[in-house]
Amino acid sequence: MVSLTKEDLELINLAKKMINPKKVVRGGIIKEVGSALITKKGKTFTGANMHLPCDLGFCAEVTAISNMISSSDETEIKVIVAVKDKVRPPCGRCRELMHLINEKNLENTFVIISNKEKVKLKELLPHDWIKG
Repeated sequence: MVSLTKEDLELINLAKKMINPKKVVRGGIIKEVGSALITKKGKTFTGANMHLPCDLGFCAEVTAISNMISSSDETEIKVIVAVKDKVRPPCGRCRELMHLINEKNLENTFVIISNKEKVKLKELLPHDWIKG
């Protein structure tokens, strides 16, 4: 585990700014979780979650990553964070997504997992199912 930098703390604050919960039809809620990431080249992208009935929603990290690949040619993530009521580690699906969009992310991406520490993605996703 690695201590957070000033840049990491700014990224947490940026993710918090994405939070603005709104209830939607049939018990769904959007913008309950915010995410922010910095690419290897230093670009910043943000996103918010959509928690909807029928499993139609997605995590805030997915939105931030989608914004990255939609608005740039980058797939390498330097650091990423998700915040709800506190900083939270990504779910397994989001961990796998980061790995699948660029294999280098496994070794090089830092994931902020609390207000005090970050870890490499490989520490959260230690066993590569593709390589076996």
